[in-house]
Amino acid sequence: MDGLDVLRGAAVGAVLLGHSWPGIFQGAGIVGVIVFFVLSGYLITGVLARDIQRHRKVRYGRFYAHRAFRLLPALILFLGVYAVVELAADVLGDRSKGQIGYTLLAGFGYLKDLPLPFDVSLAIGPLWTLAVEEQFYLVWPALLALALRSNRQGRLIGWSAAVVLSLMTASVLGMLLFAPQLHSLVYALPTTWGLGLIIGSALRLYRVHVFRWFSGRRLRLGALLGSILVLAGLAFFPKANESPAFFFLGGPLAMAAAAILVVLAASHSGGVPKWTRALQALGTVSYAAYLWNYMVILWLNGGSTADLPPMVAVSAIVATLLLAVISWYTAERLGRMARASFDKRYPDAPRPVSDMAARA
Repeated sequence: MDGLDVLRGAAVGAVLLGHSWPGIFQGAGIVGVIVFFVLSGYLITGVLARDIQRHRKVRYGRFYAHRAFRLLPALILFLGVYAVVELAADVLGDRSKGQIGYTLLAGFGYLKDLPLPFDVSLAIGPLWTLAVEEQFYLVWPALLALALRSNRQGRLIGWSAAVVLSLMTASVLGMLLFAPQLHSLVYALPTTWGLGLIIGSALRLYRVHVFRWFSGRRLRLGALLGSILVLAGLAFFPKANESPAFFFLGGPLAMAAAAILVVLAASHSGGVPKWTRALQALGTVSYAAYLWNYMVILWLNGGSTADLPPMVAVSAIVATLLLAVISWYTAERLGRMARASFDKRYPDAPRPVSDMAARA
């Protein structure tokens, strides 16, 4: 959907602003990430729900194969270039620190959001969000299948939200009481922002009802402008990555605004306005742009993301977009071709009705 690509572009644009001018856009990075979480929960739950509807089960092999075709090519290119550059030139000092192997392990293993017994490179810092998503998709398919079979998806959403919020509250309070210096660790935990994925999933499960809430043109316009203003305001939230106020208030508010934008984009059947085409194009390459930007900044700014000279910030964005386009037309294109070949060999044919009835 074109509207969802526009939303992706706006989200990764916020991340680029947060990385490039962290002193000004202190909350922009996490605002963009929250939008990605809500959107991802909506889309992936849709994939799973269709699979369950057509086949009465989640075909895990197909689901994870498709995830691999989408994610791994760009990730392999990103981490491969990182390893070659650091081994050859040691730009960030990771070779001297003996961190390259551990960094590759954390990157390919989707472990960056967890407390690790070893140090990894700053270059893969943003990979914590990908780790949160992939860990969610290890658990969510089986829970969703069980809930849909027994028509208890409401309980699934309610209990999942309660568990995530309880764990987030416990971790934040534990940090405040015992180790305030560990705010960056709590910030990246899968439970801190996991509510966004659950909200996105709920939107997909109850989309028919939710879409009806935003059927009026004036209401849609008001909701659009209000959500944009909320997210734009939160982009300036001071020290969002270490503030309990943002964890408990700003984060849920951003999730609610992101949820409204996802609903408006997903329920819009027409084309997008011409003035949003740039965001749509950015949304197309948003995955690779998200991967590369932080590392490019580190390489251009002597291993630091603070006090970026304006020319370095702008140059990093330009280089990021160039690398994202290259990734889209090379590594990610190979992934799309591999997926098409896979789907041709294993077509998505629904199970015959008689077979479904026999197994019911």
